[in-house]
Amino acid sequence: MRLFVAVEIDPAVLDRIAACSAELRRRSAVAARARISWARPDRLHVTVRFIGEVDGGRAEAIVAALEPALSVAAFDLTVEDVGTFPAQGPPRVLWAGIARGLDALRAVEVEVSGRLDRCGIAREPRAYHPHVTLARVREAGGLRTAQWLDGLAGRQFGTSRVNAITLFQSRPSPQGHEYVALQRTALAT
Repeated sequence: MRLFVAVEIDPAVLDRIAACSAELRRRSAVAARARISWARPDRLHVTVRFIGEVDGGRAEAIVAALEPALSVAAFDLTVEDVGTFPAQGPPRVLWAGIARGLDALRAVEVEVSGRLDRCGIAREPRAYHPHVTLARVREAGGLRTAQWLDGLAGRQFGTSRVNAITLFQSRPSPQGHEYVALQRTALAT
């Protein structure tokens, strides 16, 4: 099974992100050769840690490792701005950024990664850059990032209260991957 740990986002914030995503989808339609896979609004989240494919025994160990509450206190997470990875050149990922709560989110990632280490899950080699993935650009096809994102710098989507993290299973389906919550782990109060 394919697993990841994420922070869920308040529905009102998701609605504002979805409206911006729809606007960007319309803008991208002018680049007829662009191939873009858009994230469904009901699946938007902030990934804390991608785990990947694991067998049933390892999944049970991960659930057990994530069972106790985290030591990081609950915090507010503000979603703001729109950008792409990479910052220069043809875009590959379109994202909404995190403006407030970054330090707490990074502390959550460190604690979760430490617990996963004990399950034999290797740490990510790349630095952690929390964001909400809006779309993956399979082929830019003439899409110009500056024009695509024009006027969206600093766009504010709102604030979510983060009280827990969620372990998700990603299951393939005809409509794309379905995310099934396996466990929620509370943050410190």
